[in-house]
Amino acid sequence: MPRLVRWLHRICVSLPGLLRPPGRADVRHRFGLERTLHDGAVADMSALALELGMISATAGDARVEERIAAAQDRVTDILEDLRRVGSVIYPPVLATAGLGPGLLAVAEHRGLRLLLDLPRAELCAEARSRAGLLVTDHFHTLRPGSVVRVRVRGRRIVRVSISDQEPGGTARREHRAVLRCA
Repeated sequence: MPRLVRWLHRICVSLPGLLRPPGRADVRHRFGLERTLHDGAVADMSALALELGMISATAGDARVEERIAAAQDRVTDILEDLRRVGSVIYPPVLATAGLGPGLLAVAEHRGLRLLLDLPRAELCAEARSRAGLLVTDHFHTLRPGSVVRVRVRGRRIVRVSISDQEPGGTARREHRAVLRCA
């Protein structure tokens, strides 16, 4: 049976319109990267921005205050860039809000119009993570204003169907993926 699964996987990955879902190890790695970035660089930059604000309040020299304010603005911009990178690696909202609200939040942030059709029963954590990353990765390929329909079905074998139409585009594109969960 594993040989048949590998053979089907090779065929499915090579067909147009089929998406390759992230594996279990990919999900753990990407979540770890996002956590490291958030708990390390983002936390350090936030502390630096606060410290610059406190130094500026006690400086007493207008020129020094202006330079500190400029540095604080630059730190804030870098902090936003780091948060943006982290949310592409693994959107934190997927881990905190769940699949439906997480996908809605990512779509809204990307300027996409999303029609979401999820199963009534809650998916297991692995299926939520893998399906969530699959769909959000696809969101990053679309232009703002695109209309996207996402349908998720199954429990152990999870089928994900994504159709999208970009603004000004006439053809609707269809994408599919199948996830096997433990």
